[in-house]
Amino acid sequence: MVTTMNTMDWTEKYRPDTLEDVAGNSDAKKRLVRWANQWSSGKPKRKAVILAGKAGIGKTSAALALANDMGWDVIEMNASDQRNREAIQNIVGRSAVDDTFSSDGDFIPYREGKRTLIILDEADNIFGKEDFGGVQEIAKVIDQTEQPILLIANDYYSLQRRSRYLSDKLEKIEFKPLDQSSIALLLRDICKNENMGYDSEALMTLAKRSDGDVRSAVRDLQSIATGKEHIELEDLDVLGHRNREEEIFPSLRIILQGTDPHTSRETLSQLDEEPRNLITWIDENLPREYTDRKELIRGFDSLSKADVYLGRVYRTQYYRFWAYSNDFMSAGVSLAKEHTHTGFNRYAFPTWIKKMTRSKVDRKTRSDLSKKIAVHTHTTTNRVMEDIYPFFRYLFNNDPRFRHSMVNKLDLSRTQAAFLMGTDAGSKEVIKLYMKEPVVETKVEEKKVEKKNQRSLLEF
Repeated sequence: MVTTMNTMDWTEKYRPDTLEDVAGNSDAKKRLVRWANQWSSGKPKRKAVILAGKAGIGKTSAALALANDMGWDVIEMNASDQRNREAIQNIVGRSAVDDTFSSDGDFIPYREGKRTLIILDEADNIFGKEDFGGVQEIAKVIDQTEQPILLIANDYYSLQRRSRYLSDKLEKIEFKPLDQSSIALLLRDICKNENMGYDSEALMTLAKRSDGDVRSAVRDLQSIATGKEHIELEDLDVLGHRNREEEIFPSLRIILQGTDPHTSRETLSQLDEEPRNLITWIDENLPREYTDRKELIRGFDSLSKADVYLGRVYRTQYYRFWAYSNDFMSAGVSLAKEHTHTGFNRYAFPTWIKKMTRSKVDRKTRSDLSKKIAVHTHTTTNRVMEDIYPFFRYLFNNDPRFRHSMVNKLDLSRTQAAFLMGTDAGSKEVIKLYMKEPVVETKVEEKKVEKKNQRSLLEF
């Protein structure tokens, strides 16, 4: 029986309930507990802390686990919330200096020692036009607060450069990326909890490619585990390369937010990426930045011209057209705006590349199958793909004798057989197919199968 996957995000499903269960960063957790305990006997010298470190290494999980351990309620503001002066005053300010109500409606008088942990996530991104005055208001709230305040930042030094006044009020607690072994152990525990078989090398490879980012490792695990009973190393081929985002996103911001054509061209020329991939990145994220309809139309018009010139390069091998394509997708897109854009927008990995990457294993499996069938039928791989493969797959799924015969004659791997059957390599159907047991057929069934084979377009 194929494992039924819970559609719940595993990063939430397996978020630790207590600080002790948060993987790694033992020194940082001790400092966090020490700060929290000071609130039990009054107020610490630094009434706010900032958890600093790269994304996905457990900062938010540690904050929520701390609140759970201390019995504190939580008020959280993240990047999806508007965080200007008025919003900070209404939500954070009142919670920090007044008696509040918990999320369950219970009254929380701070004078009786009741606490609410105020969490401001992605604090290093509170600098856009829509968040005007937010940083100054946070500094003011920290001065007046009667409640613990915890900020989270991926880039602490960016926050420090922009607001020295705010950073001086915070106790910095640095979180570091987890080592590969710790992440692999966490992935193993998740697999066991999901009744999922796993290849240890596959889990270690997932841990290595995460570069210390626990959240990305867990999400990668969930993305390849859906519908499977066992995770193998080859399953990881469907995953894209996350480091491309780190390289491309800064250049995208320059192109999509700025209006200087020379800077846009320069940043694009420094990227080691194929132009057709860059077009896909810009196409995916252009609507996220250009919310004005006229700007969006002009932006896509310029991008379409870049695509036309790129098509001419591939058709004619005349590579001087590449320069025109690059100009349209960089300077042309930048100049489609009437003014410089500010603020923070979440850019995304191209959906088209994701789909192609996820289907890479299936396409390779089908190609390998076609080559085997081509050798056996003395024809070309293209002929197999176009004419023979659909009938072969139909017979493989509906004729048990044909299925067993082809597994032996073509030396099909379990992955190839599972692909033909539309199931997983660890499924009972595939396991049974490779058991050394004869296929028992009655005489009537044998005649039916023989007639069906005679009518097929394949003669093996």
